Amino acid sequence: MNKYQWKLKDVLMIAIAAVLFGVVYLGCTYAGGFLYGILAPLGMGSLGYEPFYGIYFMAAAFGIYVMRKPGTGLIAEVLAAVIECLLGNFFGPIIILSGIVQGLGFEAIIALKRYKKFDKITMIEGAILCSIFTLIYNLIVSGYNKIALPILLLMLGVRIISAIIFDGLITPIFADGLAKAGVLKGYAISDSIKQDLED
Repeated sequence: MNKYQWKLKDVLMIAIAAVLFGVVYLGCTYAGGFLYGILAPLGMGSLGYEPFYGIYFMAAAFGIYVMRKPGTGLIAEVLAAVIECLLGNFFGPIIILSGIVQGLGFEAIIALKRYKKFDKITMIEGAILCSIFTLIYNLIVSGYNKIALPILLLMLGVRIISAIIFDGLITPIFADGLAKAGVLKGYAISDSIKQDLED
């Protein structure tokens, strides 16, 4: 049987992850808006959302790290964005497009490694690439091209640090913990954990 073939349990996992992360994303959006309001008088309002960007990538990171199949990161991220939109994100449906870009950021680095390498270095690389992808998207769609270069570089730096922490470190640790506890039995991550323990 093709190990990349989707099963019902894969669909259920993506759906559960999308709902959970969609709720988290909505909370981050309001938290980012609050921080934006605090920083705006200092002319640094755009930095308000940057510490949360790593959290915004977590559906993609979690989906692909747990399931290890093509498309799982992208689909999880897009569905989480849809859920966030339905729950009342004040940016509206445009965040679904953001979800596509975010999902592609992680899919790209894993695809380059043919969906065979899922160590923390790979996840950190995915976090960095995702940060760059989304900033390019923001330059084109969100008007970030009008932001002064020093602030733009600071924003990218904060975004990358956030992504490394949440997606390169926390997500693998969290997923590995669930796998070792038996919660993710039947998914590719559990097979990997079992093999590591045997080695």
